[in-house]
Amino acid sequence: MENNITIPHRRAHGLCPVNGIRDLVEWRTGRDWSNEFLFGLGQGGGFAYLRFNFANPPRQVYWGPSSARQHKYLAELFNAPYNALENRSFIYSWNKAQEAVRAGKPPVVGPLDMFYLHFYGSIYHQRHIPIHYLLLVGYDDQNAYVHDTDKQEVQSVPLAELEPAWDVNVPGLGKRNRLAILDIPQEILPTDVLIRKSIGDECRMMLNPPVSMVGIPAMEKVSREIAHWRTELGKDGTEKSLQQVREYLNSPPDILGNHLTAGRDIYVTFLEQAGRLASLDFSEAINRFQAGIAVMGKIAEAIQLDHLDGAAAGFAEIAKEDKAAFTYLLNCVGEGD
Repeated sequence: MENNITIPHRRAHGLCPVNGIRDLVEWRTGRDWSNEFLFGLGQGGGFAYLRFNFANPPRQVYWGPSSARQHKYLAELFNAPYNALENRSFIYSWNKAQEAVRAGKPPVVGPLDMFYLHFYGSIYHQRHIPIHYLLLVGYDDQNAYVHDTDKQEVQSVPLAELEPAWDVNVPGLGKRNRLAILDIPQEILPTDVLIRKSIGDECRMMLNPPVSMVGIPAMEKVSREIAHWRTELGKDGTEKSLQQVREYLNSPPDILGNHLTAGRDIYVTFLEQAGRLASLDFSEAINRFQAGIAVMGKIAEAIQLDHLDGAAAGFAEIAKEDKAAFTYLLNCVGEGD
């Protein structure tokens, strides 16, 4: 590598959106948090239901935060200068990424299509999965050198493969050639203060969101509408929408995956760790989230069997458990009624 930065790295499968930021936090502040902790701190318990007239698919369900919003939220939480750019040419974004490395500010690069990442042998040139993020820590004339959430050692990505990998547009994740630069300061708020603020923000967004497309109201809307999609959307629109729902029930999103937790298990891990760090008892909320997780496999099965009333009942059950969990959490951090 002609230009490189050596920083700490901790692996964690499926947590690429925050893995690089976790490394930056340890590098700048010395706080060696887990990837799960940082994911939860970055509003990891969210939910969104998007309804479109002309998009493909016309109905989309997302659990957790959008990665772009998560990056921005964490920057604000840490009072870190933040700069993101997207939808520019490859040359422009690559030049900006190199400038960031030279300035000592390794950027988060993505979303990327894993089809072009050779260090994922079972996916490379076989499956298009355009949801990956990497931390750029170095480069030369032929390669980008990166931290990857699944690999302990620095990985190389030939620029000839980075260019097509970066040429993706994914709702909620980012447009083509996106990069985000978070200049984490050496001094950030005490960990317990960050925990209380993050959980309070998450609870308010889930319980009383500014728009009905997010939070518990959005989940309740899915439960009311999903059984009527065939009438409303037709066969093709319904099937594509159900495929998207099934894909994002898996963590990380994968239509073929069988880890049907929608990332809620990661938020549970965050709460377990956060409770210890902040001396708070989140056990009741954890139990509620785990009850909701247990329903997700039933939703996937209902979709497979084309039993949309069953899927509707599943979303209603999770909404009930989540509402109780977030209400409890809001009281725990001292911001409830």
